Amino acid sequence: MISLGSVAAAGGMGGTLSYKTLQSKYQDFAYPQASIELNGKPFKGDDGQMIIGNINIELTCGFEASIARFRIYDVFDPETGKFRFEDVKTQVVLGASLKIQLGYLDTMETVFVGFVASVNFTYDPIDLPYIEVTGMDVKGIMMANNYAMQLTAKSYGEAVREILQRTAYEKLKTAGGITEIAVTDTPDKQQQQGGKTSAETIEMVSESDYEFVVKAAKKFNFEFFVDCGKVYFRKAKSNTTPLIELGVGAGVSKFDVGYSLTGIVESIEARAMDASTGKVIVSKGTFSNDISTSNKAKKLVKKSKKVYIDPTITSQAQADERVASLMETMSYRLGSMECECVGIPELVPGRFVELSGLGSPVENQFYVTTVIHDFQEETGYKTRIIGKAAMVKGGM
Repeated sequence: MISLGSVAAAGGMGGTLSYKTLQSKYQDFAYPQASIELNGKPFKGDDGQMIIGNINIELTCGFEASIARFRIYDVFDPETGKFRFEDVKTQVVLGASLKIQLGYLDTMETVFVGFVASVNFTYDPIDLPYIEVTGMDVKGIMMANNYAMQLTAKSYGEAVREILQRTAYEKLKTAGGITEIAVTDTPDKQQQQGGKTSAETIEMVSESDYEFVVKAAKKFNFEFFVDCGKVYFRKAKSNTTPLIELGVGAGVSKFDVGYSLTGIVESIEARAMDASTGKVIVSKGTFSNDISTSNKAKKLVKKSKKVYIDPTITSQAQADERVASLMETMSYRLGSMECECVGIPELVPGRFVELSGLGSPVENQFYVTTVIHDFQEETGYKTRIIGKAAMVKGGM
């Protein structure tokens, strides 16, 4: 049995639904359909004859930008030898807002929101000529600029909010390329409680908005990603409610699950120097997740250690946070999962999925890092998910 979280109406981050509900909603996943909105209007071309195909959308909760690509066919006039760009130029324009919906028959959900980052014109005498449009989420804009400046914010969470309020992002929000901004406060804001304000300043040192926000995310083990236009800056893996349960014969066409001890150690230690006292700051963490029912794997990692020297640490609390972040990052190297299933718009990165009914050790909970929606004329609509696990459920 599959239970799938339908969260499109809640920005992709809501609760769960049963597979039967989705099966009914999409009429047994028959007759896949797609809709493209460019520059705020449904795309049809001026004469309504152009065809959209080869839609591929790669969504991620990693630091890279999510990307969407599709092709427009029947845009070339063989008599004149020219592309009919006049028919599409009001919508196929760099910087225009882009929204893609996928589904079945008359029921579709939004799977991508961003802007047009590039447009390519391709002619091949053997194949049909086409225009390929590539869209990116807001990170594509954030990568372009470069600043050396002091921010007014006193904590990194506030600094991220300050950056996302800049004119370029406000304009993209007005155009529909950003639907919402959800920024969670970072732990350093606690320094301001009780009227105490940190004496430290937050600066951008010859870096882009993207580089600064990614740096802040890594510093506090936060995620920075975009889901259907909603920009998230939040504690990593903070939504622990499982999105789906997957099983062979219940939505899954194929899968690959694996486990590896590569990079796993028993303990992690972070060290720094307190400049005011001259004392060494030390924090330690121990990996205790289940990795095997026997003691062979545990023996291989026993007493192994990684030590990190981090000069940016200035307090014990920061050292503890750094170790927790390093430990979590390392633990999620243990398990990997890649799964292909019927096309489901509700599948999104940044959520946990359950593989069940497959026996130990395949049955496990995986954190989805990448979702690929692929809509092709020949193969229909498929969704592929890539995830990782921090333990072996039931051992191995």
